Amino acid sequence: MPVKQYAARESSPALARTFLRRSVRMLERLSVSASPEALETALSAPTDIGGVASLLSDLAPLGVDVSAVDPLVEAMARGAAIKQGLLRAAGGALSSQQVAEALGITRQGVDKRRRRRALLAVPAGSGDYLYPACQFTSDGVIPGLEGALRAFQVRNPWTQLSVLLAPAPGLGGKTILEALTAGDAARALAIAASFGAQGG
Repeated sequence: MPVKQYAARESSPALARTFLRRSVRMLERLSVSASPEALETALSAPTDIGGVASLLSDLAPLGVDVSAVDPLVEAMARGAAIKQGLLRAAGGALSSQQVAEALGITRQGVDKRRRRRALLAVPAGSGDYLYPACQFTSDGVIPGLEGALRAFQVRNPWTQLSVLLAPAPGLGGKTILEALTAGDAARALAIAASFGAQGG
C-alpha cells in the first residue's frame, strides 16, 4: 500500500473523532435554542440528517440566529433537504453492490460505467456512491440513459438528477426519463443538451 494511502487510512479514525466532537457541540447549541415543537418535528423525521435539516429550517423563521453556528448552515440544511427530496422522488437509491447484483456485473464494472457517464451516481459522503433507482428497470438500465447523461453540459450529478426528474414542456410534460422509456430518445437528448446551454 502506498505511504500516502496508508497514512490517510491511519488518520481516518482521528478525523472522524474530531468531526464528531465538533458536530456534537453544534447540535448542543442548536438543541438549546430550539423550541419543543421544533425538536418534536425534527425527531419525527425519518432519517437523522433529515432531523437536523428540519431543525435548522425551523429555527431560522423563529428568529434564532443559525448564522451564529455557521453563516452557511441554513443554506447547507436546505441543500441537504433538497438532496433527500430528490432521492425520494427517484424512488430511493442503490449502493454500488446492489447495482452490481442487479446488472450482473462486478462493482468495478459499475464504477467503470459511472466514470464513463453510463450510470448516474451521487456522492454518498463515505467515499462511495449512490445510484438513483429511477434509472433502472427490471431489464437493466433505461435505454438511452447513457446518451442523455453524456448530452448534459452540466456535470453536477445532483443537477442532472433534478433535470431528469422534472417535467419538460418540450416533452409534453413528460420527464426525460419518461421520454426515454417511451422510446423518444431524440427529444429527450435534445432537452438534456439544451439545459446546460441555457445556463443550467
